[in-house]
Amino acid sequence: MKVLVTGAAGMLGNDLCNELERQSHQLIRTHKTVKEGGIQKLDVRDKEEVFSVIGYHKPDLVAHLAAETNVDKCEVEQDHAYLTNTIGTLYVALACQENNVLMTYISTAGVFDGKSNDPYTEFDQPNPINLYGKTKYEGEKIVQGLLNRYFIIRAGWMVGGGEKRDRKFIYKLLKQFEDGKKEFNILTDKKGSLTLTTDFARNFMPLLETQNYGIYHMTNKGYGTRYDVAKKTFEILDIKDVRLNSFTSETYPKDAYNVFSSTATPAPRPDSEVMRNYKLDLLGLNNMKGWESALEEYLVTNFKHKYSKH
Repeated sequence: MKVLVTGAAGMLGNDLCNELERQSHQLIRTHKTVKEGGIQKLDVRDKEEVFSVIGYHKPDLVAHLAAETNVDKCEVEQDHAYLTNTIGTLYVALACQENNVLMTYISTAGVFDGKSNDPYTEFDQPNPINLYGKTKYEGEKIVQGLLNRYFIIRAGWMVGGGEKRDRKFIYKLLKQFEDGKKEFNILTDKKGSLTLTTDFARNFMPLLETQNYGIYHMTNKGYGTRYDVAKKTFEILDIKDVRLNSFTSETYPKDAYNVFSSTATPAPRPDSEVMRNYKLDLLGLNNMKGWESALEEYLVTNFKHKYSKH
């Protein structure tokens, strides 16, 4: 299969491309800027460029991963967020429509408001509470409205990319530790499901091969709080000289900025971003591992060698 991937240089995009190549698919890697070899420039905010690149390559599948995923940046720069996440998705969907191409759109647990005590399934109604979630949900509606053949796959808290590409929670946690921080204030009332990028990549094509088009969740099994994830990270890396202070959003020190706090950032965060891969369960395709095993795979593969002396 010929697969064109947008956002191919990102943490998920790179791992997905590597896995698809391992499976002998023909890959066209695209990104908004060309920072490394083997990548073609494609800015999804440029309609002419989107139509030109997709029309030229005529892929069997477009895996649309390109997005602005910085939740706080989306909240502050709303035009940028809508142009990238919503209008960019419109252009890709229109190009897929014109060229009769199967489209896969990667969405997020952030489309839900986080008020449910139960894991969200594909049959629950989205109700995003921040701009990032809103722009991604609008993208979902565009794909559903324009195409008959599509997969919308919602991921959870993304884990992956290694030292080169990871800029999410794990990276920030370990970067602060490397910079000498030994005490962390972390929330216990924000919970979510993790999605290991390599696990996502391994389970991506088996889903698409079913041709059972629609919306799916693809997260690692189970869930944890931000505190759980931080605690497990230090345990796996056998780092003992740290202190974790647990806070809720209401009790978090208002005068203490911390990258792990939702109270000190522009965008509100849902209390729960826990999802269940319900449709994958029903299809017998839920081969995503448990979140703790996924986290261990990631940390041992990418970071264990750095912290063996701690």
